[in-house]
Amino acid sequence: MIELTQLVKKFGELAAVDGVTLRVPCGEFFAMLGPNAAGKTTTLKILAGLMKPTSGTARVCGFDVQT
Repeated sequence: MIELTQLVKKFGELAAVDGVTLRVPCGEFFAMLGPNAAGKTTTLKILAGLMKPTSGTARVCGFDVQT
């Protein structure tokens, strides 16, 4: 399961990800679509633990990606 709750990532004044809340249950297929600079890669980097969010939480299989 993937859970994002009020996820925010800012680079200075620029909000790359702004308040994303999402829940993808186990066994579900999910795709992220959007224009360039929409925050897709930033969101995936946060989920992979490569980048820390400015605020909010990201969980994969119940584990907080920051810890």
